[in-house]
Amino acid sequence: MCVSKHIWILLMIGLIPVLAVGQDITAEPTYGSLALEEGFYPDPQYVDVTSGGSIAVGIPGCDFGFVAETPDVDLYYTTTGESDLYFYVEGEGDTTLLINTPTGDWVCDDDGGPGTNPSVRMRFAPEGLYNVWVGSYSDEFTDATLYISEIGTVDRPDAIAFVPNAALEPTYGSVTLDEGFLPDPYILEVSAGGEIPLDMGECTYGYVAEAPDFDVYYNSTGSSTLYIYVESDEDTTLLVNTPIGDWICNDDGYYAGNPLIVLPASTSGLFDIWVGTYSGNFAEADLYISEIDPR
Repeated sequence: MCVSKHIWILLMIGLIPVLAVGQDITAEPTYGSLALEEGFYPDPQYVDVTSGGSIAVGIPGCDFGFVAETPDVDLYYTTTGESDLYFYVEGEGDTTLLINTPTGDWVCDDDGGPGTNPSVRMRFAPEGLYNVWVGSYSDEFTDATLYISEIGTVDRPDAIAFVPNAALEPTYGSVTLDEGFLPDPYILEVSAGGEIPLDMGECTYGYVAEAPDFDVYYNSTGSSTLYIYVESDEDTTLLVNTPIGDWICNDDGYYAGNPLIVLPASTSGLFDIWVGTYSGNFAEADLYISEIDPR
C-alpha cells in the first residue's frame, strides 16, 4: 500500500497531542496563600493583586473575563461548615472573580458587587482549598484588592467600604484602662455615623465608618462588668468587636434612642468601638466607658 507524502504528514499531525491552555489549580499562587480558620480576625482579610491575564475564561457558566494561568491567591479554610464565606474585589477597572472550590466546582461573578466589581457568596462554605483568580472583563491589567470575609458585603455603589475593619487605626485614638479606673466614666466626644450600612449577623441596623471610632485596651481580672454607652441628641447605635473577636451591637438599650452594651465579667484585651447612627446621618455624641451601671 502506498501512502502519499501529504497524507502521511496529516496522519502524523493527528498524533501530536494538543496542549490546552487554561487555569492550573496546582500551580503556586502569584500573590501567596492564606490559611484561615472559621471566626478569623481581622475580618475581612485582603490581598492586593493585579487583575487580569492573557487567558480568556472558557469554563461553562463562567465564560467571561480574562485571567492568568496560575491562581492569584490560594485560601486554605478550616470550618465546621456552618459559616458563609464571601469573596469580593475592589478594582480600578471592570474586574471579575473565578474560584475553584474544595469540591472541585467552579464559581464566578462579574458585577455582583458595587459598580463593576464582582462578589461571590459561598453558603455554608466547605473546608479545604480555594483557588482564586481576580480577572478583568477585558484583556487589561488593573490594580485591585481581593477581600475574604465571613461577615459579608454591601451592594451600595456609593459605600466607602464594605464592612467595618477592626485592623484600621481608630479615628479618635485609644486609651488603656485598668480595672477600677478613675475617673469613672471615661468620656470621649465623637462624631457618630458613617457610610457603611451594617449587615453582620444580628447587627443589621445603623451606619458606621470603616475604621473604629475608638479603641480601649482593658486590663481586668475578669470580675468587673464593663458598660459602653452613648449620649446624643440623635438616634445613635453601638458596635463593639471584643478581645475574642465577637461582634456585639445595640440600638436603644440606654434611653432616648441611645445605645448601651453591657459586658459582664469582662476579659482583658482590645475592644474596638464604633458609634453609629440609625439613619445614616452624622451627629455629635459622647462615648462613655464605665464600670458603673448608668441606668
